Amino acid sequence: MTREKPSSPDRARVSSPDRPGSASWWLARGEPSTRRRRNRMLSLESIADTALRLLDEHGIEAMTMRRLAEDLGCNQSSLYRHVRSRDELTIIVADRAIRLGLRPPPPGLDWRSEAEWLARAFRAFLLGHPSVALLLRGTERLGPNSLQGVEVAVDRFIGAGLSPRHAMAAAGALATLIIGSVQFNLYLDATDPGEQQARQTLYERLDPQTHPRMVRHATDIAGVGSDEEFEFGLKMFLDGIAVAIRGTTGQLDM
Repeated sequence: MTREKPSSPDRARVSSPDRPGSASWWLARGEPSTRRRRNRMLSLESIADTALRLLDEHGIEAMTMRRLAEDLGCNQSSLYRHVRSRDELTIIVADRAIRLGLRPPPPGLDWRSEAEWLARAFRAFLLGHPSVALLLRGTERLGPNSLQGVEVAVDRFIGAGLSPRHAMAAAGALATLIIGSVQFNLYLDATDPGEQQARQTLYERLDPQTHPRMVRHATDIAGVGSDEEFEFGLKMFLDGIAVAIRGTTGQLDM
């Protein structure tokens, strides 16, 4: 007797070639549309910019197709001619936000200093726009603005000495470090003295049999926050890249 596999909406969504944000979806959006644009005042840029303003002012819950149409001064049918669903809107807005968050670094930096500058600048942008950070969850960095950022990172890592494949992996790992640092610690502030004291007390009250290190070092670790975690992770990541480059090129330093 064969057992049928249960159907899964998530599995169907992931495997669908039309899933918003997939490569095939972006390719399809790049094809010329045969539909006549009735509202010539409406554009993807204006839609994305208005949605970003809603996010900043009212949070992610406010980014609905109805609210967006109201703020744009159009009806929902006009909006749906540009974006067919909220999922599509999320992908387009996230890609637009990446364009706003990517700033050119100062000239004359070496590969490592430039990576540090770009990582800190983009993280600061996300911390200033927390709802945007939530939108980036699950995105695949395949939109035009995202790909421009990937191009810059891959170019720098190849120029430093990594192979194209490793440069692409490094670019993705760096993006994951930045975005994950923000998403994982969103709205938390470990620098607040009251929060530090509460964490120390929490650690001290743990069972020393199951958490011996946390109980013993509660005073030292209670103040470790997202900034320190990020800087440590960034240093370790770039140290590892530097080692890989030295092993590839035979140079002692880059």
